Amino acid sequence: MNSLSNCIGWGREALARGQGVHGTLPETTVAALLEMLWHEDREIRQEAVRSLPGGDRDHYHEMHYGYFAEAFLRELGLRYPSMPAEAETRYAAVAEVLGELIEMSTRDIRAMSGMHYSFLSSALYLAVFATCRDAVQATGRLRAAPLHAPLCGLLWNLSAVSGTGRLNPQDTLMLMDAAGRALAVLSPDEIPEFWAALSHTNATRRNAVSPALPHLNDRRAVPYLLTALPQQHLDLAERILVCLGRLEDTRAVSLLNEFARSSDWGLRRAARASLAAIQRAEKRNPVHTLLRPSSPAAENLLRSTGAPNLEAPNELLHLLPDGPPPEAPYE
Repeated sequence: MNSLSNCIGWGREALARGQGVHGTLPETTVAALLEMLWHEDREIRQEAVRSLPGGDRDHYHEMHYGYFAEAFLRELGLRYPSMPAEAETRYAAVAEVLGELIEMSTRDIRAMSGMHYSFLSSALYLAVFATCRDAVQATGRLRAAPLHAPLCGLLWNLSAVSGTGRLNPQDTLMLMDAAGRALAVLSPDEIPEFWAALSHTNATRRNAVSPALPHLNDRRAVPYLLTALPQQHLDLAERILVCLGRLEDTRAVSLLNEFARSSDWGLRRAARASLAAIQRAEKRNPVHTLLRPSSPAAENLLRSTGAPNLEAPNELLHLLPDGPPPEAPYE
C-alpha cells in the first residue's frame, strides 16, 4: 500500500508541475497514477482519483463534499470496466470521463438556474458546483486539449445564467475562473473553438470565454490574440492588449503601436504599457542586445534582425578593439 501511495504521490507531483502529459502521451509517473484508477482496492482508486484535481507530492487536494471521486469512478467503470492496455488509451479514457462530467454539470447548472431551492436542492447545488470545479481542475492538470470544447460550453452557459439571480455570483465566478485557467494551460494550437469564440462577431460569445485571458502565458497564443483584436471589436481590446504585454512578444509591437495612438484613453494606456513591457523584456534578453563598433559611423552599427529595435542608442554595446580579449578577473 505504501509503495502504491508513493507512486500516486509522484504522479500527483508531476501534474502539479505541469509536466505530466506531452500531447496525448502521459509521462511515466502520470501513466502509473492513471493505472491506479482501475486498481482492485477501492481505497487506492479513491486516492488516485483525488490526485487528479489538485495536490502535490506531499499534499492532497481538498475535496468539497466528496462527490467528484464517486461520480468519476462510477462513470469510468461504466465506460471502461477493464483497464485499457495502452497508456495513451487510458489517458484518453480519463479525459472522456472528465468531459462527460463537465457537460453533465453544465446541464445541471443550467437547469438549477430556473429552480427555487429547498434544503435538499441546496445540497444538490453545492455538490454539482464542487464536482464541476474538480472536473475542470483535473482537465487543466492533465492538459486535456480535446476538452476545450466542454470548457467553452461551460463558460457560455455560466455567462448566460449568471444574471438570473438564482445562482450565487461567487460560485459562478469561481467556476468561470477555474475554466479560464484550464483553457489557458492548454496548447494554444489545440483549442480552435476557444479562438473562434474569442473572435466571434457576437459580443456575448466573445466575453463568455474572456476569463482565460488573464491566465494566458504561452507565447504561441500571440498570433491568435492578434487575430482576435480587430479594430471593430473593442469590447475585449483592453484585456487582450494587457495580455499581449504580459507575453512580451515582439510580434505584437506593430498592432500595439496602432492602439497606442487610439483616441480611447484606456486602450491607449494599455497599449503603451504593453509596449513598455516588451521593451523591458528585450533589454533583458541577451539574444537581442544591440552591438556597435568603436567607430561612430552609422553604417557600422550592428543590430539584431529578429526583433524591432526597441533599445535606446545610448544602450548599444561597443565592440572590443582589435587584439586578444581581456582576461576575466578571478573570483
